[in-house]
Amino acid sequence: MLKEKKALLLIGSPKVKNSTSESLGGYLLEGLIKVGYTSERLHIRSILKSNVEELFSGVNAADIIIISSPLYVDSLPSPLIRAFELIANNRNEKKIDKKQSLIAIVNSGFPEYFHNHTALRICENFACRNKFEWLGGFALGEGGAISGNPIKNLGGMTRNIVKALDMAAEAISNNESIPMEAIDLMSRKLIPIGMYTFIANRGWETQAKKFGVNKDLYARPYIKE
Repeated sequence: MLKEKKALLLIGSPKVKNSTSESLGGYLLEGLIKVGYTSERLHIRSILKSNVEELFSGVNAADIIIISSPLYVDSLPSPLIRAFELIANNRNEKKIDKKQSLIAIVNSGFPEYFHNHTALRICENFACRNKFEWLGGFALGEGGAISGNPIKNLGGMTRNIVKALDMAAEAISNNESIPMEAIDLMSRKLIPIGMYTFIANRGWETQAKKFGVNKDLYARPYIKE
């Protein structure tokens, strides 16, 4: 009897629930479950506070690791970077030689997807330095349009994301890299940029008004009179 393969989703978002990162990674995880994988998902921020040994055991037992994270200042959230450091130290101590693969999904609130490329390179570097086979990464812009909702419930807006992740699940099950076609599908705009920026600006204004700082949105404190 063939041994079941295990997929581990590491959610890099500081949000404990309803994050776009979990929506994207969760859909891919479901796709792998359909083709026979067992699964586990861990929220990095929570697991670092509660039980880092559970993180180590999950990573070391997985056949495929999915990192799904938001973009933070052209990089990754600090808890995820800290997790990378701890995992690297643990793997060095344990001398892990299990054949394992890793992919990453990075989403951002910027309209353009390419802002995520540096963060994906960080994930690739982590994979290669720690003996994971790098199967590729997805870069998604306009992540705010998903807003933590299940992507399969968002209709035509996320049809390219669904196609891309379905293709990724098939590739992973065959131990193949993510097809370039899937990467291209993921990078496509969810809605027109003009519409997205209008909605995003309104969101900023609403939040600023809620906290009484709406008059400070256009402040330029370093401009000399």
